[in-house]
Amino acid sequence: MKYLCLFLLLAGVSAGAQTNPAPTNTPPPFYSRQPYRVMGVGKMVDLTPLIQWWTNQGPQAVELPLNAARPVRPLSAWKRITGVPTGVVDAAWVVPAEIGNSPTDQTNEWILVKNPPVAEAAQYENLKALLVQYQNQIADDQRKQADYTKAAKQNTDLATQTGQSYSKSIRWNASYYTQLAGQNRAAAAAALADQKATEQLLEQARQLLKTIPSVDGRYQLDCFALPLGRNAKGQLIFDPGVGYGAGQ
Repeated sequence: MKYLCLFLLLAGVSAGAQTNPAPTNTPPPFYSRQPYRVMGVGKMVDLTPLIQWWTNQGPQAVELPLNAARPVRPLSAWKRITGVPTGVVDAAWVVPAEIGNSPTDQTNEWILVKNPPVAEAAQYENLKALLVQYQNQIADDQRKQADYTKAAKQNTDLATQTGQSYSKSIRWNASYYTQLAGQNRAAAAAALADQKATEQLLEQARQLLKTIPSVDGRYQLDCFALPLGRNAKGQLIFDPGVGYGAGQ
């Protein structure tokens, strides 16, 4: 079951992680996931130009001549939203967000986010749960190895002792203890094999967690979104749309 769980998570992350190629070997920024967004009924928006512009404003920005004008920001209505969700109102996330017009121009406000990436947030929580499951399994395998190894040694010692007995009926038990020792050694080897396989799954789960934004062990929203105005309570509403080709 644990192998199936990670396989399903791998498939989900793969399907939901459409990104633009990074300019270096470093992982792409979180906000570059799923550049194609579906807004409303069948309206597609390609955020690739905005993602490229935004990335080039950071520390890795290409130096331009003093008299050269920087490219105009595309999709100027879209903002970068980052923040840890704190609740849900009518299927929208409540987020104390940092709202960015550029990497150097941000404001802070409590907002509502329609069409939030609930599937990605669920993947994050599932991966965290898997980490605990795998760590517990590794500890259990290590305990079993120690127990089976100890039992095998005891069996071997008994086989030696009974094999040296003057009593023929007692010596007859030596083969039984030898067989039991072999079974316990096999069980210890199986526990070790399971431990090593689980350690690989644990590392894969850790690497997958790195592909999902988080802060202090909590899922973090990090995306571009379009402001829709304010509701009757004055709350600013944003909509990142739905990632094309993967459920939210």
